[in-house]
Amino acid sequence: MAEFQDSSGLLRVTGLRFTQDALVVSYSLHREAGAPVWVVDQLFSTSRAGYSHLEPGRAYVEASEGVLVLTRALVKVPDDVEVEAPEVPCVRKLSPGEPLTGEIRVPLPPREDLPYHEGRPLELSSLHAVKLRLGYLPDVPELGLHETKDDEGRPCRYPGYGPAITRQQWVEVGPLPLPERPTR
Repeated sequence: MAEFQDSSGLLRVTGLRFTQDALVVSYSLHREAGAPVWVVDQLFSTSRAGYSHLEPGRAYVEASEGVLVLTRALVKVPDDVEVEAPEVPCVRKLSPGEPLTGEIRVPLPPREDLPYHEGRPLELSSLHAVKLRLGYLPDVPELGLHETKDDEGRPCRYPGYGPAITRQQWVEVGPLPLPERPTR
């Protein structure tokens, strides 16, 4: 597949393919100059016992007008929803000249996966394209980065919700046509 990038050149989709059981989207981020940024692309799941588990292939998933929208970012808590604590993904530092890569695996059949909202199945046949959206944050002390580990001991940094939600910026690529799905 040809590579596609956002207008700033920060985000590039480097792969888009179906496997037998997932849609796989590969991407890279590259910053030529300027200050470092924190990419908000490390989502997690929470066990019934309350433990956080990093999910390297996870993205928030929703459909809009035939486009499968995959988001890795801090999502604002809706005004009509009360939560004990907002879902704040972990971040990775993107320094100038040092690329970051990531891969998203959307299990098939796709299902809506959003914080603060009960997911529903999505009909793959109604989807014709995919869009990738990532959030990133400036490297400023006000983010109040915290360090922790997930249930497997993997390190994780995450910002304070309030400072991050007001400073988050976005990059996106797409919509890109969905590739042909392999036949079994």
